[in-house]
Amino acid sequence: MLTLHDPADVRQIAATYETHTPADVTAACERAAGGAELWGRTPGPRRAAVLHAAAALLEQRADAIAADITREEGKLVADARAETLRAAAVLRFHAGEAERTHGEAGDAGDPGTLAYTRRRPLGVVALVTPWNFPIAIPAWKLAPALAAGNAVVLKPSTRAPGGALALVAALRDAGLPEGVVEVVIGGADVGTTLADDARVAALSFTGSNAVGDAVRERVQARGARFQGELGGNNPLVVLADADPARAAAIAVSGAFGAAGQKCTATRRVIVEQRLYEPLLAAMVAEVDRLKTGPGLDAASHVPPLVDKEAQSEVLEAIEQALGAGAEAVAGGRAPDGELQHGAFVLPTVLAQAGPGMTVVDDEVFGPVCAVLPVGGVDEAIEQANATPYGLSASIVTNDLRGAFRFVERIDAGMVHVNRPTPGADPHMPFGGVKGSAGSGYREQGRAALEFFSQSQTVYVQHDLP
Repeated sequence: MLTLHDPADVRQIAATYETHTPADVTAACERAAGGAELWGRTPGPRRAAVLHAAAALLEQRADAIAADITREEGKLVADARAETLRAAAVLRFHAGEAERTHGEAGDAGDPGTLAYTRRRPLGVVALVTPWNFPIAIPAWKLAPALAAGNAVVLKPSTRAPGGALALVAALRDAGLPEGVVEVVIGGADVGTTLADDARVAALSFTGSNAVGDAVRERVQARGARFQGELGGNNPLVVLADADPARAAAIAVSGAFGAAGQKCTATRRVIVEQRLYEPLLAAMVAEVDRLKTGPGLDAASHVPPLVDKEAQSEVLEAIEQALGAGAEAVAGGRAPDGELQHGAFVLPTVLAQAGPGMTVVDDEVFGPVCAVLPVGGVDEAIEQANATPYGLSASIVTNDLRGAFRFVERIDAGMVHVNRPTPGADPHMPFGGVKGSAGSGYREQGRAALEFFSQSQTVYVQHDLP
């Protein structure tokens, strides 16, 4: 039995779930193999109808799902509701993809012969999803997998599986046939059994680099496909011509939204020296307006971290930075009073930060932002690229030439200009480069279908003798 505690007050139990064994995983893969036969033969427009109907159910249930997500994962209830509606939008986008014909047609080299291509499902695919977007990330993996005609075995994070279960419930209530989506909940033994099952033709993973690299090795060793969305250490570059108040608003939004628990959250602010002190002051003023509190409190801006373990990891990284010479000009600790019973960390801005600090060199998954001064745009880009990751990056400037120099030279899969580092649309590809990319496959948008399907070329001789 899995017992989860409310991140806003760990004295309270938020939810309990039955867990699964490796034998349960094997049985789930067997049922999915049967489901793949039926779903793979289902015409695209009928698959689309199920996705559209499930989206409508998510929209109807958004308030209840959001409240459950907040109690379990901790995020602001408004964010949880927006995430649920985003999941519905993802289902609708891929319903449209299921209705469209994908392929090419033309004359073959031989007379009287038509050549064309079509996309075919892979069969059974596995999805391993994280806790920080407990319904949106399962949706943006499940929707293209189902649109392409696959059956799915889904393993959500044990830290917050409720959103994934709500999504699957909507799909089943919308008419998804039995066996097309199976859910397994458990730890590493469940994950490795799923990765090793020969019926799983592909596995899509979102999570840490250490776990993702291990899963990739297992999956690819037996010739199956792997898709990975891994870590990020996302930079926001601020040039000297930027308005410090606007730049601060962008930085604070990107760093502290969802308590920094986004793979695309702003981790480092790299600012030209002339604007360093004005930007720091503006960021502190922005942070002073933020209220740290429970996700169910409509007045809160910064919710708790997912659990006490996550809180300890973030506070340890802050302490390491302070010991190495950084200065906390905002936050830098857990709050006192009633909030001490939750997994809270005050939004933290670190000045005098530099290499050798975990908050600069690695991904710290919480409300922590390191601010680093540089001499100019070239040094800023060099510092922004000085990381093994390459997920998202942003620049704040009024200089069009500087902005496009940044776009051309930054090592990131997603680039924003005068916007925070988080943010992605369902119809656009999502993914990183370098250590942020577990493979060459992108998520979201039409690109998502490439991972979950394979191309088949067909020749038909119609001019028979």
